[in-house]
Amino acid sequence: MRGKIRYMFLYSIVIICICFQSERGVFDFLSYLRLFRQLKQNNPKNSAKFTKQILFILVPVLREQLIIENTILKFCEINNPNFEIVIIVITSIREKINKNTADHATTEDVMIQSLSSGKLLKYKNNIRLFKDPSYHGNMATQLNYAIREIKKTEQNAFYLVYNADSIISVTTFEKLTELMEQHPNEEFAFQQPCAFIRDLSPDSNQFTNALSLYQSWYCLGHESRLVYNYGLKSEKNWGKRNNTKLGIVVGHGSGMTFNINTNNKSYPTDLLTEDLTFGFILSANNVPILSLTALELADVPNCFTNFVKQKSVWFWNFLGYINCYKKMRKQGHPRSQLITLFIEGLGAGAYWFFDTFFIIVPFFLSIVLESYLVAILSLVSFFIFYIVPQYLLLKKLPDVLDKQGFPSFADNARKVSFIKLFPSLCLIILTNSVGAWIATIKSVPYFISGKLPEKYKTGD
Repeated sequence: MRGKIRYMFLYSIVIICICFQSERGVFDFLSYLRLFRQLKQNNPKNSAKFTKQILFILVPVLREQLIIENTILKFCEINNPNFEIVIIVITSIREKINKNTADHATTEDVMIQSLSSGKLLKYKNNIRLFKDPSYHGNMATQLNYAIREIKKTEQNAFYLVYNADSIISVTTFEKLTELMEQHPNEEFAFQQPCAFIRDLSPDSNQFTNALSLYQSWYCLGHESRLVYNYGLKSEKNWGKRNNTKLGIVVGHGSGMTFNINTNNKSYPTDLLTEDLTFGFILSANNVPILSLTALELADVPNCFTNFVKQKSVWFWNFLGYINCYKKMRKQGHPRSQLITLFIEGLGAGAYWFFDTFFIIVPFFLSIVLESYLVAILSLVSFFIFYIVPQYLLLKKLPDVLDKQGFPSFADNARKVSFIKLFPSLCLIILTNSVGAWIATIKSVPYFISGKLPEKYKTGD
């Protein structure tokens, strides 16, 4: 009898794991299909009634000497009649005092040289440089410093945040115009989807190609689903209090008005990451976060160790939800609302933490149960819910890139062989939780002391 109960228990675990795989595989697949329909059908029209407004693009940088000039140049070359675009490059004093760069040109030096005699000379009137004076700064302190400085002389306006590796679609500003016309005299935040395929190419190593595909699947499928669902609820319950749906902003590709930023006490600087945690704060304060259906491109780490390190840094977002919960409680938000938001965030983090287990546990139990059926079921579920959606993503992505004004990236994507990147893709999928495990271990001293270790506060 005990043996029968034991086997039933183990079979139940297998079914639960496969159910979790299917949740991600099915709904994220449907999510990027819906997003692709929107991106491919984009036919924005500039409204003659739209009053031209100033729009700030904030680009926080640290040791980006090699790419910063071309990145800013691409932003400058996008023209739009609806906005007066001002690009803010935010450097950090940390770069100047860093021993590795003390005797070399900093990112700020490269920008100054380009503005005086380089590629950016003709655009110098549309570019401003700020330097974050915090010796222990991170991306949050850079953004907050720039926003405070801009607000000294400018009225409330929209801004967007991008990284130094960002490339944006030419439709970005038209889609922002549409959002502003749909919600006149309203303030809102927004999030743009990102395809991490800057380095997706037949000339790149297969790990880079595999990670480009996997990270794009996560953002275009999973993150865009969360943004879309929150946006629907925002539009349905605009302005209502005690929102219990957790919205997200992921840093790059996000934007809002300066008033929203400052009214919500700006990006949290006492956490390793400023993006998802700020999304928690915006959600608690009932700020609408809408989906901006124009594509952004970015790159990925090009080796396994950097992939794990990046994932470890990103997982601190979920660990930071505890701090956000405490902050919002001190501001008087009802516990019932915050607990719901916290559980949603904790659940998303837990899913990431156990993602690898959901895959390997069924295979392991097939050995324990000595069941070929379980082994086959585990293999089939892995193939259907992880491999097929990413194969289809690689096949469908080029047409979307063409529609979004990225023909060269579309050509590169068409030339990439899925078979060649398949081994690396399996490695990435099976180790997706490793960064989360490392971050959790490193977080133990933080939760004991209540202070974030200095080396994790830099945002590197």
